[in-house]
Amino acid sequence: MLLILHARFTMPSKIQKKRKTKQSRGLEADTEATRILRTVRDEEAFYFYENVGKPTGESARSLSEFLEKIKNVKLESLLFHLQRKDFQNWIENTLGDSKLARRVGRIIPSCSDDLRMKIHSTIENRLKELREASITLMVNEDLTIASSVSTP
Repeated sequence: MLLILHARFTMPSKIQKKRKTKQSRGLEADTEATRILRTVRDEEAFYFYENVGKPTGESARSLSEFLEKIKNVKLESLLFHLQRKDFQNWIENTLGDSKLARRVGRIIPSCSDDLRMKIHSTIENRLKELREASITLMVNEDLTIASSVSTP
């Protein structure tokens, strides 16, 4: 049996060092990153539309998949969803990432391909933050721990 945990290493504060608490070991579970980076069910996926009643046939079930779809979906679809705040709502309410939802909400809708670049770089930067903060710990039956840093 192999158990995989996502964790974040943190530096203990000066106060924690003085108290010498068990929490100052520098390892805290990163359940937020795990939740945000998960793959959701089909019924929770983001479905791209060009307009009301006009689906593109594209969908995304994770933030990584969403990032890939942003590269190729029509600009009209990006503009449509950004104006309606669909991206922000899915990111915050389904994936649970209010920080990224706020960042996406600050993007000004425009009819230029610059819009695609802004959305893509915003999501890509957040993905990097989440992945850099995570490390995977693998614990086997004997409680031997091996670790590997998550890669993009």
